[in-house]
Amino acid sequence: MKLAFLDMDGTLFPGVVGKRYLRDLMEDGVCRPEPVHACLAAIDRYAAAPSSHSDALAEAYRQYALALHGVSLEQARRTATRSWQACRDQLFPFVGDLIALLKAHDYRTCLISGTGDLPVQEAVRDLGLNCGRGTVTEIRDGHFTDRLTCVPALPGGKAAVVHELMAAEGFDPHEAMAIGNSDNDAEIFRQVGTAICFEPDEELSKLAADRDWLKADRSTILRVCSQQLGRVPR
Repeated sequence: MKLAFLDMDGTLFPGVVGKRYLRDLMEDGVCRPEPVHACLAAIDRYAAAPSSHSDALAEAYRQYALALHGVSLEQARRTATRSWQACRDQLFPFVGDLIALLKAHDYRTCLISGTGDLPVQEAVRDLGLNCGRGTVTEIRDGHFTDRLTCVPALPGGKAAVVHELMAAEGFDPHEAMAIGNSDNDAEIFRQVGTAICFEPDEELSKLAADRDWLKADRSTILRVCSQQLGRVPR
């Protein structure tokens, strides 16, 4: 079985889906505004300088957990549906063709993102992907606690998801492909046969400098994938 791992923010979507989700949760009156504002501020600090603000990323997820604490799963799911429907119209134009191309070459597609798992699952269903994993929050009695059980965006997070899938699905890592734009995607790139840096940030560009990882942008991604898939046995 062949797997293709896809990133969301900055790869399929020109922004951060999670920011829209947080704002919608607040607008819907589902969660308190204070941790939402703190989370959004931490995300912006991290985005401005990822290499020097790794603490901001950890803070963003701490505040995210506080924002969801006590929220009912049903309420959060309704908001996730609304958030995704707003974001789907802003996806890069190539997304549909990319997914179709991967399927035509018998790849199962897996979305791994630091965005909350509920909007990630909305994206998986809507885009016709095979599986996905976002940031997962513990649920008790139908409500979120403040404990995060899976955070793909933190160091080691995406690698852990890939290892889990390897154990469950039994795919061949040499035939696997990954597409992403930031340094935490490198955790997956190191484990697959084909890695494509999509409009990579500064940190990922540095990591890719002495490796055979491919590079692509929004105008070349379909061509780069087509050329590479043509070399992979079907």
